Amino acid sequence: MTARPVETLTTTTADLIPIAREVRLAAQSLARHVKDHTPSLAPHLFTVLAWLEEGPATAGDLASRERVSAPSMSKSVSELEERGLVSRTVDPHDARQKFVSLTAAGKRALQQGRKDRDRYTAALLVDCTPDELADLLRGAQLIRKVVEK
Repeated sequence: MTARPVETLTTTTADLIPIAREVRLAAQSLARHVKDHTPSLAPHLFTVLAWLEEGPATAGDLASRERVSAPSMSKSVSELEERGLVSRTVDPHDARQKFVSLTAAGKRALQQGRKDRDRYTAALLVDCTPDELADLLRGAQLIRKVVEK
């Protein structure tokens, strides 16, 4: 795709679609590439641990957040529990509910997964020029700003 000069861009949705497509595809490609090359923890398990960093949750809550079926999340939680990365406790107000929480080992696994992903991504950037790195940093900061609006 040939980018148009910035001064010719307008802010109509139709004009923004090519830019939106490039941003989306680049972000997806990077995320997929990093996930595929950092096998310390499977992506679906890593994501569950990341959600639990915010605090205990039920498997149903986690399934909703991840947009997966309850049986699929139950399987992931069971695997994480078998590895000692999460624990389940009964809700004191409703014995039918169980809360899933990170264990100390789960916190370490999450930190290690992040380090592995950051190191791998840094290795992808080693051949970039200082100007390209500055552009990437500004672009990343802008994407965060747009997403967090």
